[in-house]
Amino acid sequence: MDKSFIVFVTVGIGFLYFITNFVNDIEKDDGYPTQTAMSQDDKYAKYIKYDSIGRPVLDIKGVALNVQKDVWRHSNLREDFLSFYPDYDEMKKFIKERIVGDEFQAYMLEQVSLIEKDFLMGRIDSDQAEIRLESL
Repeated sequence: MDKSFIVFVTVGIGFLYFITNFVNDIEKDDGYPTQTAMSQDDKYAKYIKYDSIGRPVLDIKGVALNVQKDVWRHSNLREDFLSFYPDYDEMKKFIKERIVGDEFQAYMLEQVSLIEKDFLMGRIDSDQAEIRLESL
């Protein structure tokens, strides 16, 4: 074989090795979820259903309350819910329409009502109310 061909193949393999490692390092640092985080998201994805108009709904009926809370904390619906703050009526409407599961729905409505009551009575300020809502 020709020496230039061997050099060309060797340089090509070295280049591919460099690019592969470079891309892998970027993927580690870019903040995308790792394989374990992705499998955890898959675990919670089975609870997301869609209503008749195509909105995502959290369907957690028949699941233990602690699992329901965990699913809620990892769902994208939580961010949608928090976007309604400080409109407590819209938040309650969101809970009634987008969460399926009587036990968790009652829990969330009770917690939002308590936070609203504390806020209106002046026991907590707006920032504290928002923090408590985020911790649900």
